[in-house]
Amino acid sequence: MRIIQIGAGFWGGGWASVIKNSPWTELVALVDLNEQTLHTVGDQVGLPKERRFTSLTEALKVVDAHAALVVVPPPAHETVAIQALEAGLHCMIEKPFAPTLSAANKVVEVAEKVNRFVMVTQSFRFRRGPRTVKRLIEEGAVGKIEAIYGRFRKAPPFDGFRAEMEEPLIVDMSIHHFDYIRGIFGIEPDYVRARSFNSSWTWFKGNASAFVEFETKDGTMISYTGSWTSRRPHTGWDGAWEIHGTHASILWDNNRVLLYPQGNIIGETVFRARTLEKDNDILEVPLEAVDEEERWGTVKEFVTAIKENRQPETHGKDNLRSMGLVLAAVESTKNGGNQIDFNEFYNKNIKL
Repeated sequence: MRIIQIGAGFWGGGWASVIKNSPWTELVALVDLNEQTLHTVGDQVGLPKERRFTSLTEALKVVDAHAALVVVPPPAHETVAIQALEAGLHCMIEKPFAPTLSAANKVVEVAEKVNRFVMVTQSFRFRRGPRTVKRLIEEGAVGKIEAIYGRFRKAPPFDGFRAEMEEPLIVDMSIHHFDYIRGIFGIEPDYVRARSFNSSWTWFKGNASAFVEFETKDGTMISYTGSWTSRRPHTGWDGAWEIHGTHASILWDNNRVLLYPQGNIIGETVFRARTLEKDNDILEVPLEAVDEEERWGTVKEFVTAIKENRQPETHGKDNLRSMGLVLAAVESTKNGGNQIDFNEFYNKNIKL
């Protein structure tokens, strides 16, 4: 698949390497407003100078492509994606999808109108840990989920637009974890409440730590705490999760998945396939074999879905609700942690 990449900044350099070197794609053009950045990344991936452009408009005049990868800062996602779609290109868009639900929804509507696919790069879904947990839940290993406890701790030395964001943790990082709630755990929250704050040593302008709660109408409760300025100990990038259900619980932490049966212990420890029995009737679940992970897995899914004429797993319309959880959490922080009716919030903001 012939790809034009728009955006070569902090995250763009890594993406250009993936697109250049993956067996499913060819990097046919690179676009960035900053000429120094454009040529630095272009040189790194060995892209000819005549395939480097300071505008998508110029690139489209010269290059024949099948799709666009949008890696510009989030406020420009809508404009760039719509231009690419209207030029006949499928779009892969870095998360977060867009600053507002209505902006993201406009991209989805344009994609449907021009019969092109949009995928949001929720790359964390394509990792061995989440794929393993997803399989266990779908097999019914935990029964009905009634409570989930998640925590995330890191201290990345980010600068640039992330350091200037109003809610950098919730918007730029927790989107991965909130997307896990829907895409990996299979839960669709109905209510959201959140508080955000900063440590005294923060290097972020906006709040880089948060407490967030989700709830469903049938009583499933989810608590999540996160920080991008955390003191050690840190979690992995996936976070650390306890998932409690009617039949068993899962502990997923640092790429280790443990299953704790609560009933029929003998049946579980003897017959549960693809597990290793440990002390105290704990079952360790070896991580799923995944051909390609993270961004490589995202690219493979994007290309494969288009070839098969189906929606990619993290397609734009599905991602609207993951992004909605993020924006509802931000709204709650602005209102002192008041509970937000998610469906009411979503329906109100999707068409603004």
